[in-house]
Amino acid sequence: MKKKLFLFGAMGLTLSVNGQTLKDALTLTDNEQYEFAQDAYKSLLQKEPNNGTYWFYLGENYWKSDKQDSASYAYEKGLQVEPSNPINYVGTGKVKLEKGLNADARKDFDKALTMSGPKTSLTQSKVAESFIHTKNKDLSYAIKLLNNAIAVDKKNPELYIDLGDAYAEQNNGSLAAENYNKALDFDKASVKAIVRKGQLYKRSTNYEGAAAEFNSAIKMNPDYAPAYRELAEADFKMRKLEDAKASYKKYLELSKNNTTARMRYASFLFMSGDYADAQTEIDQISKLDSSNIGMLRLSAYTAYETNDLPKAKMLIDKVFNNTIESQRTTMDYEYNGKILLKEGNDSLAAENFEKSYQLDTARADVLSDLGGMYMKLKKFPEAVSAYERRVDNGRGLKSTDYFNLARAYYFNKDFVHADTMFAKVVELLPTWPNGILWRAQTNAQLDPDSKEGKAKPYYEQYITVASADTANADKYKSGLIESYKYLGGYYYLIDKNTELSKSYWRKVLDLAPDDKQARQVMEGLNQKK
Repeated sequence: MKKKLFLFGAMGLTLSVNGQTLKDALTLTDNEQYEFAQDAYKSLLQKEPNNGTYWFYLGENYWKSDKQDSASYAYEKGLQVEPSNPINYVGTGKVKLEKGLNADARKDFDKALTMSGPKTSLTQSKVAESFIHTKNKDLSYAIKLLNNAIAVDKKNPELYIDLGDAYAEQNNGSLAAENYNKALDFDKASVKAIVRKGQLYKRSTNYEGAAAEFNSAIKMNPDYAPAYRELAEADFKMRKLEDAKASYKKYLELSKNNTTARMRYASFLFMSGDYADAQTEIDQISKLDSSNIGMLRLSAYTAYETNDLPKAKMLIDKVFNNTIESQRTTMDYEYNGKILLKEGNDSLAAENFEKSYQLDTARADVLSDLGGMYMKLKKFPEAVSAYERRVDNGRGLKSTDYFNLARAYYFNKDFVHADTMFAKVVELLPTWPNGILWRAQTNAQLDPDSKEGKAKPYYEQYITVASADTANADKYKSGLIESYKYLGGYYYLIDKNTELSKSYWRKVLDLAPDDKQARQVMEGLNQKK
């Protein structure tokens, strides 16, 4: 049975040229075969050069393959050849929205919606997509438009996928999943909806659940390229690197090795730390497209990671000189910050780290870089601020984040908050001796005369945990000496137990026979017999 062409909603398009239909071209775009899709749209336009809808979808194909200038040209050409067709106003509005020209974008969107009328679901869904997938989002408005579109076209699975995307961007996983499932109710073969469900799991760091969905999509349609890319990235997160590379190679095969797919593969290699192969891929792509800004920035990042600072500096400067502010990415600012930091330009480095974080607050690791920079500079109040924001962000928190903040508090002489944070570290890592030692040292600062013995339980805990790790005894020698000295002093000065005090000082001498302090204390204690 011939499937209903859901994507076009109420417009009911069934256009074809010499057997090459618009549906065929759209399938190529959806499968990320962008260069083949481009040829298909151009084939359609050779037959009908004044068809604005063809120009719009050619623009969409360019947009999805990160060729915004070409996309803008296609949308404008569509308006020129068929001004009565409102769909290209959505395209020009999206371009303006991405550039931050929100008021002008709204005018184009409103014109498209007015010309289409309330009964056309396609225009409403495409305007909604613009507010979901560009930098300047308006998710509430997108949801409103999509609900209006669904009222017109209740059985269109693409609308439910779009609505799920909007809720996913709102971090409302339940409603996102509900709408992806509705899409599957209307089209049980919608691999796109299954992949979107997998992406939900990936957003929540449930990579096993994500991989299960992507494998399900592959089983349903073994030729759907995006499922392999997503599976590769989930496997990478689970450190299944060989599986990840195999899936990415399958993605390249199915996407016909187009430039955008190869760019993504190069990015994947970079993120996996395979800088040599990443640079090889970058060099190959650059031969085909020397002006590709994506490869220029990735080459800059790779140069930094391979400690070629002059090359990294030269390339990142090219990126900044060939882009306007709205085109720069969070990683552009992050790596510019890292390069500036190595050059000793601390204030500009800090500005770039801040811009990186503001562009993408999910990238909380940038705050860790900022905090680390301030720690090295001994600017402890600034380090505290950066690390506090990292912990408050809450995304993907690790014990390291609490430890960094605790140390920043400590060196900023805020020992009360340091103790709270070190307590959190010990809670998360109860068998890690260093966390316990830091807490002991913090409590020693809170009780400088040792009158309350605040550090005593933590030094005792450190001795227990460190002594249990017999395979790494040398690693804990200095910490054990510190602990024995504290307890030796405590039992002599506070508890007035000379014999117990002497037992701890003997332990010091067992580990460090030439320790002058221990020898002097033992001589004094022995004279008190």
